[in-house]
Amino acid sequence: MKNIKKHIFSIVIVLSVIYSCAAEDKFPDDEGIDNSEHEFLPEWEEGYLDIHQISTGRGSCTFMIMPDGTTMVVDVGDLGDAAGLTQEIMPAVPNPSKRPAEWVAKYIKNFSVPTGKEKLDYVMLTHFHPDHIGSVDRLALSQSDRPYKLSGITLLEELLNINLLVDRGWPDYDYPTKERLRSENGQTFENYEKYVNFRNANNKSIEKFKVGSKDQFKLLYKPSEYPEFEIRNIYSNGIVWTGDGEGTHELFPSVESLSSSEYPHENLCSNVITLKYGAFDYFSGGDMLGVIPDNQPNWHDMETPISSLVGPMDVILANHHAYSDAMYSSFIQNTEPQAFIIPVWDYYHPQPDPLARMLSKDLYPDHREIYAAGLVKNNEIRLGKPAENIKPAGHVVVRVFNDGKQFQVYVLNDRSTQYEIIYKSDVFNSK
Repeated sequence: MKNIKKHIFSIVIVLSVIYSCAAEDKFPDDEGIDNSEHEFLPEWEEGYLDIHQISTGRGSCTFMIMPDGTTMVVDVGDLGDAAGLTQEIMPAVPNPSKRPAEWVAKYIKNFSVPTGKEKLDYVMLTHFHPDHIGSVDRLALSQSDRPYKLSGITLLEELLNINLLVDRGWPDYDYPTKERLRSENGQTFENYEKYVNFRNANNKSIEKFKVGSKDQFKLLYKPSEYPEFEIRNIYSNGIVWTGDGEGTHELFPSVESLSSSEYPHENLCSNVITLKYGAFDYFSGGDMLGVIPDNQPNWHDMETPISSLVGPMDVILANHHAYSDAMYSSFIQNTEPQAFIIPVWDYYHPQPDPLARMLSKDLYPDHREIYAAGLVKNNEIRLGKPAENIKPAGHVVVRVFNDGKQFQVYVLNDRSTQYEIIYKSDVFNSK
């Protein structure tokens, strides 16, 4: 295995150097940083809940260390060759010498030291888009003993042991239909399916996301010491939790009643969770939507019924990267967060209207802060004065402590592998 990993890393370096010369400038080497001049995130310790939104410039990735040391990742995005995209993309961070999953693994290993382990207890993928699971293009790696290419989640698998993988479709991948799922997601999903079949053949655990469950992602080491901690599975594939026990009901019409052109697209199928630790509440909804375009049915608005169900939150991971079809008024009014975190990698995240709604005191009067895990400079310029309300961009860390009664938000330098603090909030009292 060590030889295989060395081979992978050598391929990554060669490809990435070629790519960086063609498409991006490297950031300055951070090895010369004087640690005495910087403040660093104090180590995690038992009783803390740490939620890291990792900035790579290539997709979404959340890493959590739960109060007893249980670990979880939500999504491992990798857009691949950004030079082939039409929109402006932020630079790969901290630099393009490695693939995003390598930087993610390095980050996780760095902050996992106090837990005493270098493995992931859970990985949950919200849906099958490249910026959430990894693209298959010229920068994806090939490995002779793997029937799939390495990018995003498939590369992270090589770098960190993953105990349980959860997605929205295992094992049949048939919502809305097998044909629609595969045609919409193309080579990205074809590669992913080869990966999960290989993982399954090697007796590694995979499960389908269980709507309504509070036990699929549970504390593994000292659960009795933290009885007020839970992750609740709220929504997936048109099915939503009722709010009672583990009951569910259909949020969307049945597929049988729809024509093929009306089938829900990938974003509408995203897995949604809430995390509760005492008085603290956190929401993560992948690319769920709230907009109802003129030519789309009312049920495409997921945000209103789901936010009505979950109610007020302390921290929200912005839906669909705060794009124009998400973060609508009803969602913001129902959740009233104290902090928004926006996963960012391109010029269109966030859009002006969602940002204005997130800032609107007409929707709710309370103080709120907005954080971005990355930000494209030209989008910051386009957004104008409202962008001044976004805290400095970087890795965004929410640390929850005092049995969930309080939390603080830190921004760490995403241009450096020292991860020094570039901003920290005052202490919030959980609602």
